[in-house]
Amino acid sequence: MADHSNKERIPGVPRYRKPKGLKIDGTEPFFPNFLLKEWIVGSVFLVAFIMWILFNPVDLEAVADPQDTSFIPVPDWYFLFLYQLLKYVPGQVVWLGTVVVPGLAVALLLLVPWIDRSKTRHPFKRLIPTGAMILSLIFMAWLTYEADEQHKHALAKNPPKPKAPAVKDTAIVAPSDPGAKIFSQSCATCHGAELKGQVGPSLLGVGNKLKPEQIEEIITKGRGAMPPGIVQGDDTKKVAEWLGKQQQK
Repeated sequence: MADHSNKERIPGVPRYRKPKGLKIDGTEPFFPNFLLKEWIVGSVFLVAFIMWILFNPVDLEAVADPQDTSFIPVPDWYFLFLYQLLKYVPGQVVWLGTVVVPGLAVALLLLVPWIDRSKTRHPFKRLIPTGAMILSLIFMAWLTYEADEQHKHALAKNPPKPKAPAVKDTAIVAPSDPGAKIFSQSCATCHGAELKGQVGPSLLGVGNKLKPEQIEEIITKGRGAMPPGIVQGDDTKKVAEWLGKQQQK
């Protein structure tokens, strides 16, 4: 029950009529009176948040590169405190940091209305929930700060891999080569008929990075999700030599 005077009544809100003889003056029911006001405030914040996103868009980062071993994955900032918490939990009992601790925090938050049943609304007169929330916020802020600082320290030790220069020329070299025909029959399903990649990576400019012998070895032995032996016999060398010619500028 929350304190409320008749002068603060929201027009059109259904009112609670207390039974005769029940002394609860200056209060109102949680539903629908108090809950409606909470819903209105929440809606205002949601609209403001949506407007902020619309006028302050966030650009996407570079496309993921599985060969970039310098990349250190971290969650978004609002999950950093949980991410940092896992660093202090041994691997054998990781369930403590992933299930037990967050579960207890949520359970205590749900039980607050039953633990502290005081009718006063001043935070300094409700020491248990106010103190618990302040300590929780300080703990979360500290964990977030530690996670960010440790991530910066890790990046300093292992700096990000420099981005490869963008390939400006996207024209396929020697499209009438015999290797091009074999490629279109056996490899284009994954790498695209124009070498721009689909399931597999783009092969535009692959000749700038690998020699035909290296390409032939990859075709023969496979790499990553690519199985070995998709092209066999002399066709392997023809495809490798043709791909080696793809030296875009």
